[in-house]
Amino acid sequence: MLRQVTLQVKAENKLQGIARANGVKLGIVDCKPFNKTGMSLLLELRGRPKSVRAAVAEIRRTEGVRQAVEGEVEGDSVPLLVVLSRPVTCRASNDAAIVCLECPLNTDAQPASWKFIVRKTGDFRQVLSKLEKEGVDAKIEDVAPLERKATLTDRQKEIMSTAVAQGYFEFPRKISLTGLSGLVGVKPSTLSEILRSAERRIMANALSVPFQEE
Repeated sequence: MLRQVTLQVKAENKLQGIARANGVKLGIVDCKPFNKTGMSLLLELRGRPKSVRAAVAEIRRTEGVRQAVEGEVEGDSVPLLVVLSRPVTCRASNDAAIVCLECPLNTDAQPASWKFIVRKTGDFRQVLSKLEKEGVDAKIEDVAPLERKATLTDRQKEIMSTAVAQGYFEFPRKISLTGLSGLVGVKPSTLSEILRSAERRIMANALSVPFQEE
């Protein structure tokens, strides 16, 4: 049985610190490994234009940030593609077979909630061990079987169908989240949540893989 794990972790979150200092809301829309040591994050910054510009400038100057490329402004929202050295939680899960459901970098709360799906206890132990070696306080809040969810809604089916047809789930992707957002008429941050929710439902209903003890 697949397990859903919730950890409470206390780790430095420079991006949220910058956003808070500039009065900007920052959300992580999507992420993927860039190379062995790097991570690429698609961020959405919301706030007054002057505040957003100040936050973007500070992010570019932040230690560990290798690239920061702005997208088109949509109202009070600015997408920002950032390539940076892997955050501590990403390093801790490098070689573990987990699927993140809730990113601890997506909130400025401390401790932050980190939810993920895991199949083997060995992978779970590995994440905890690496967090400890990194000096990160981690508390297990919940470990439970992944519940089987209801079937997809018509809107989710429509969006997932478009995403599949446009090659969003292929590697490398044939369409970006922003591009897909334009096709389905949903903001990137909202679309990301819809896709994640739909993927979780599909996994819960289709991947009835036993939870392997090691």
